[in-house]
Amino acid sequence: MIHVRVTGNRGSVKSVRISGHAYAGDPGKDLICAAVSSIGTGTMNALDEMVPDTCELKLNENIEIRVIQDSRDVQLILNAMLIQLKTIAEEYPKYLEIDRKE
Repeated sequence: MIHVRVTGNRGSVKSVRISGHAYAGDPGKDLICAAVSSIGTGTMNALDEMVPDTCELKLNENIEIRVIQDSRDVQLILNAMLIQLKTIAEEYPKYLEIDRKE
């Protein structure tokens, strides 16, 4: 299962960590993993290009985003990502879990 851990304060996203694997298909053909990876890396690219130096970005086995300088644009990008991930989680709940902690 893919786990998305979101921390925040009063509705504002402070950090996101995406980890795990969906195992919804053979390696290299798992559409759930591909979709989540694309959304996560696309979000990282958007943050890096559109609002540089506002987030600490790490991409290894996990995707990690930590807000270091908050702004309306940062929150819009992060919330757009979460809406996309929520859409997948609603359709495929046994493969993707989102946990939000305030």
